[in-house]
Amino acid sequence: MDFIKNAFSGLEFVPGRFIGMLDKMGIGMLVIFIIIGVIILTTLLINKIFSKK
Repeated sequence: MDFIKNAFSGLEFVPGRFIGMLDKMGIGMLVIFIIIGVIILTTLLINKIFSKK
């Protein structure tokens, strides 16, 4: 039980820091969205090129 207590002893929720990090989190989510879009478009392109019609 002491391990759990010591592992989380330095964690605290500070609303000001959370608000300050929202722009970085938004950029990260945008990058993830773009990467997923590129993967989807690449998959569609590969299917179109190699499909036997």
